[in-house]
Amino acid sequence: MCDLSAWFASSGAPEGSRLAAAMELHQAQKEATTAQQLAPPGFSHGGCGGGKKRQREADPVSRQLLSLQQQQPQAQGPKFINLAQLHKRPATGLRLDLDEGSEHVPCTSSASASCLLLSEELAAQRDQHKDEMERLIQEHAERLRRALADTRRRHYRSLVGAAEAAAARRIREKESEAWEAARRRADLEDRVARLRAEAAAWQAKELADQSTAAALHAQLQQARGKAADAEEGGNAADDAGSCFVDPDRVVEIAPPPARPCRACRRRSASVVLLPCRHLCVCSECEPAVPFAAAAVAAACPVCRGAVTGTVQVFVS
Repeated sequence: MCDLSAWFASSGAPEGSRLAAAMELHQAQKEATTAQQLAPPGFSHGGCGGGKKRQREADPVSRQLLSLQQQQPQAQGPKFINLAQLHKRPATGLRLDLDEGSEHVPCTSSASASCLLLSEELAAQRDQHKDEMERLIQEHAERLRRALADTRRRHYRSLVGAAEAAAARRIREKESEAWEAARRRADLEDRVARLRAEAAAWQAKELADQSTAAALHAQLQQARGKAADAEEGGNAADDAGSCFVDPDRVVEIAPPPARPCRACRRRSASVVLLPCRHLCVCSECEPAVPFAAAAVAAACPVCRGAVTGTVQVFVS
């Protein structure tokens, strides 16, 4: 109780000082009542003059207690009461202070009422502090929940943004790869078309060369046949004639005249035109063979057919 009164007094508030004074007063009254009950039985308060003397000695203590009760509501700062002064009583060895019991009964009831009010005020303050603590805890929990929700929302937004950026970057990479593949495909298709055209041209040239070679081979065979026939006819005439040969009558036979050029009529024909296979022009009058499809082809002087190729012929 002394520690509690000292704490209320040290708080510095007017209510704390009043509560401390009331608690000290109650403690003093309680100790006085205990001292009266434990006093040894002696003389009663008869008509002796000793009772008046003790009553006069006890009056200052009662007046001090009453003055403390009157000054209690007006106290503004912490006040302390020396309990040792309240415990002092005349030690005469006689039971002369029993007449003070009736005076302490109202003080005890007022102290009990003060303690009851004090306990009610303490309970109210405790409940108020408890409510404030619960309210603060709830507010702090709500702020913490909102902060966590905001943090989680920002984290989700950052994750979604990063995923969208990665997806967009991957899409751009795939689009660039697809565009590069399409360009390479177009280049390859163009190259294949060129190669096919070149292959067709080479194939056509090969066919023309084959046909030219066949025509030349046929002409050679024909010339060889004519030469063989001429030799056989000469041998038969020689056999039929005289076997005596006059050297003065030997006549040199000139070779048959060559075919003249159908273009200039001055030189012998030595070029075979394809595909008609006519030996009708010389090397100087050989027509130019067009290499492009849009160019105008030359015509054969004999059949007036289009000339696609020429072959030089050397006749010995």
